[in-house]
Amino acid sequence: MEAVINITAPIFFLILLGYLGIRLGFIAKEFLPGLSKFVMYFALPALVFTKLLSMDLQALINPDYILIYAAGGLSSFVFTVLLSRMVFRRQWERCGLRGLGAAMPNSAFIGFPILLQFFDHSMVHAFAMAVMVENIILFPVSLIFIETVLGKRSANGQGVLLPVLKRVVSNPIILAVFSGIVCALLGVSFPVFMMRGLDMLAMGSAPAALIVIGGSLVGLSIKGSIGEMSLVAFAKLIFFPMVVAALLLLAPNMPNDLKTAMIILASVPMLSIYPIVGGEYGEQSFCASTLLITTVLSFFTLSVLLRFLV
Repeated sequence: MEAVINITAPIFFLILLGYLGIRLGFIAKEFLPGLSKFVMYFALPALVFTKLLSMDLQALINPDYILIYAAGGLSSFVFTVLLSRMVFRRQWERCGLRGLGAAMPNSAFIGFPILLQFFDHSMVHAFAMAVMVENIILFPVSLIFIETVLGKRSANGQGVLLPVLKRVVSNPIILAVFSGIVCALLGVSFPVFMMRGLDMLAMGSAPAALIVIGGSLVGLSIKGSIGEMSLVAFAKLIFFPMVVAALLLLAPNMPNDLKTAMIILASVPMLSIYPIVGGEYGEQSFCASTLLITTVLSFFTLSVLLRFLV
């Protein structure tokens, strides 16, 4: 158990520091968007890019990994949407928003820092594939579903495809993935000073991301249906990783470290912009409350999970 605590405690300790820093006024809350952009546009892309340059590209893309991770996320989405409709009698678009929370892990700000703590070697390829699935499959499918049932767009979702496509092609982590692959294939080399600078940026990715998560929790309160929030939290923290673990039985040849990384990424809380997305549909309070509950619960669920994986 001590080994598990040594993995999870540093993660949630930094989240707590971020929370206290904002709560006690040592850091202005207005500073968080800038720090978040630093992580998303500089630190994480630098980490991904530099690691991909030195990787065996044949091991980078694993079709089974992509299919299973996508199937797990889509299963969690459908599961949550159907239960929200059948049990809580919500409108379809609200069901879709709850499904989005259950299907979109916060792999960049929580998942990847845990991978860095858990593994002795870099698992950038597992993280890179997860980011591609989340941004190219899970997030677009969720948004197209919500927009379609709202009736604000055409039935085939064309009205929402352009914003989704823009999000994908402008995602700095995805750009880092593809540029890293291309440079590695072409054998491009960079000056030593540039690579050292990128390495310095990369070292700040995990702690800065966790500070952002903690600071973002300040001011959130629990408002809304506890039953619905519990459903989303259960689907995100338990159902999603359970489906992934079951499907991994169909891929006996996948390396064990990839299997472990996928289960960990599937088990983290939902994306940190969940309340922002929910605000577009009049559900910011519910999404913020759900994010708070799920993040707190994840300390316990991740600790139990890692206990079995160590």
